[in-house]
Amino acid sequence: MSSGLDVVSIARKEDGYLEGPNNKNKFGEWYGLNHNPYCAMFVSWCFAQAGLSSLVAASTPKGFSYCPDGLAWFQKKGCVVDKYSGKPGDIVFFSWNGHTAEHVGIIVAASKDGITTMEGNTSADHKTGSQANGDGVWLRHRPYLNVMAIVRPKYPVSTKPATAVSQNKKVAALFSSICL
Repeated sequence: MSSGLDVVSIARKEDGYLEGPNNKNKFGEWYGLNHNPYCAMFVSWCFAQAGLSSLVAASTPKGFSYCPDGLAWFQKKGCVVDKYSGKPGDIVFFSWNGHTAEHVGIIVAASKDGITTMEGNTSADHKTGSQANGDGVWLRHRPYLNVMAIVRPKYPVSTKPATAVSQNKKVAALFSSICL
């Protein structure tokens, strides 16, 4: 069974993918809407590669291509979680205008400082350009300021943090004393 970590792994492999002229990209081609903004189609494509299209099938069996439709679908399904509780494999919707979902990505990691995401149709951290209509797929770190919603698809396998399996009590005790 696939999990949120599988979706993240698939998305990470696309880091640095550059679109062609006029938003030409493999995600839009796959979805059937090439030459259009493709952030949502990138998310849908990643889920499809993991065999999880049904978890994002907001508009078609393949997923969704329009952020407001995707967010409304997840809201109806009760998938919205607290915006400070994101986990790898969750989907984040951004709004720079404060009114509508303008952009979407997949959460790779979250901390008190913000979230790290994989996003299609955005600009790289080191470049200036549109955040919601950039030139490719990039790993981004964003503050919570423009997060409109975080949704947690109903994965068949729970995404849980790894647990330590070490039996070396001396090392564990030393680590505890150093970290406290």
